[in-house]
Amino acid sequence: MKPTTLESRQLFCTFRLDGQLFGVDILDVKEVTTEITCTQIAHSPDEVRGLVNIRGHIHLALDMRGLLGLPAVPQTDSSRLILFKSAVGSAFGVIVDEIAEIHAVTPHQIEPFTVEQFDALTSQLRRIDLIDSVAKLARELLVILNPRRFLRIVETNFAGPA
Repeated sequence: MKPTTLESRQLFCTFRLDGQLFGVDILDVKEVTTEITCTQIAHSPDEVRGLVNIRGHIHLALDMRGLLGLPAVPQTDSSRLILFKSAVGSAFGVIVDEIAEIHAVTPHQIEPFTVEQFDALTSQLRRIDLIDSVAKLARELLVILNPRRFLRIVETNFAGPA
């Protein structure tokens, strides 16, 4: 069997929420910062923490817990803001409980996400439409999210009921 090379692996920037490991494709990530001081936006949905100024550039800061339907917790010294590249959408990022490591995952570790297969996970999350797939790591499950879907939730909540 041929050894797996780094080129055949996909890299994920991972983070934790409620102890569960989540990740986004590293190619979508612009940077991770400790700067999470937000200016609130009046009448914004609960998922919006506000606006944050990073070196003179204004970014919309979303609450990753709120996006997934997890209960809110206060920010801590471990909280971080993951900023996404402009290819993902407008200048925005998500606030997470803590950053984990970069994981290199082989294609055979990644499985499509199905509600039936991952009942325990879906019982915790209200917004499973953000999940692209899952990766079975040596010690735990990595839930792979699609950041291109994050802004759609906020836009829908801004629009309100039709």
